[in-house]
Amino acid sequence: MQYPNVHLAKFIDRPNRFIAHCRLIETDEVVTTHVKNTGRTTILQPGVTTALVHNDNPSRKTAYDLVAAKKYDRQWINVDSQAPNKIVKTGLETNYIKLPGIESIANVMPETTYLDSRLDFAGTDNGGHPFFLEVKGVTLANEGIAAFPDAPTTRGLKHVQTLEKAVDDGYLAYLLFVIQMKNIQTVTIDRDIFEELAVEIDKAQKKGVHVIAYDCKVEPGSLELDQPVPFNLNQKFVSDGLPSSIGRK
Repeated sequence: MQYPNVHLAKFIDRPNRFIAHCRLIETDEVVTTHVKNTGRTTILQPGVTTALVHNDNPSRKTAYDLVAAKKYDRQWINVDSQAPNKIVKTGLETNYIKLPGIESIANVMPETTYLDSRLDFAGTDNGGHPFFLEVKGVTLANEGIAAFPDAPTTRGLKHVQTLEKAVDDGYLAYLLFVIQMKNIQTVTIDRDIFEELAVEIDKAQKKGVHVIAYDCKVEPGSLELDQPVPFNLNQKFVSDGLPSSIGRK
């Protein structure tokens, strides 16, 4: 996917989950931007280069969206929480994403309610076998290891439990981690942040829920689904130790 009207800027601070202050590199102007990721990301540190998308809609409170940041001035990481579902939809429709147990996907339906949960995708394979798929974006990484989540997520826990129920009811079920960066060897669950999720995913895998992951090619103005990455629930994740960028009052 491509972003229009991209401008580079230096991150200044993040007073709350929804906004940040950045200094445009081309004009030196300080602007208020909407952060398209409300998580406790450690990527946004003072001085980090960011990618902002300008929007001309006069009804918006901010004229920019912050969509990516260059960690340690080496690697771009996409932080747009809406982007993973967009690229996964295309990946499923084109059969670029390979789902275990499915030779070819026949149709895909986004935002489908099952039991008491709204799952990201439902679909069928060419044999008419139905499946559900839930997407989780990953922006947390250190030393080639990516991890989910960046904060406790009861919603994510519920989604895993719903996928387990879907398997019980005869559906194929998938949990897909979209790693919004490259140079990752494996992805895991950060047990220090949410041990309960790791325990539930272990149960889900034993029940038959498939857990898969893909990394992405990232540039300031683009995000492209790339290659499968192994998921290893037993991989230990060690945080980079940077503080959260969200200001506290």
